[in-house]
Amino acid sequence: MNKSVIIGAILVLAAAGAYYQFSYVPAQQAAQEAAEAAAAKKAAEEEAAKAAASAKEAAKKAAEDAAAAAKAAAEKAAEKAAAVKQAAEEAAAKAAEAARAAADKARETAAAATQTARDNLKSLVETLTPSNFDADKVNAMLDESEIDEATRTTLKTLVEAAKASPALVETAIARLKDALAQ
Repeated sequence: MNKSVIIGAILVLAAAGAYYQFSYVPAQQAAQEAAEAAAAKKAAEEEAAKAAASAKEAAKKAAEDAAAAAKAAAEKAAEKAAAVKQAAEEAAAKAAEAARAAADKARETAAAATQTARDNLKSLVETLTPSNFDADKVNAMLDESEIDEATRTTLKTLVEAAKASPALVETAIARLKDALAQ
């Protein structure tokens, strides 16, 4: 019996050791691994929170930098626009002044040309005699003169009639002198 008790005790101890080895140790290891995983998860969460905060700060700084750059660009564009506007206004003023000067010069030239044409016509009419009457030359001078249209048409008709009938030349010359005297 002693042997049997000893063998029985060894079997009980072996069974208890196997139970401990196959039940309790794996549970302890699983619990330890779970604790390590939880600690790693918590550390990862803390790292993620730190990274999120860092990313949030970086985004905030980038937004501030972008806003500052946009503001600076807008100010620079506004300055350039003001300079362009001022240059355009100056150019417009210079162009207007040049246009006024050109218009004044054109008026002076036109007035001088009109006066010259009128003087030429007067000079021609004053020197006209029935013997040197040239209807085409008188008509050309009438076309260049600043006589009103109705008077011009009447005088041209009279000159054409004098061209066709030499008896009307003296009458035409007298009417031309009267018209130009006015």
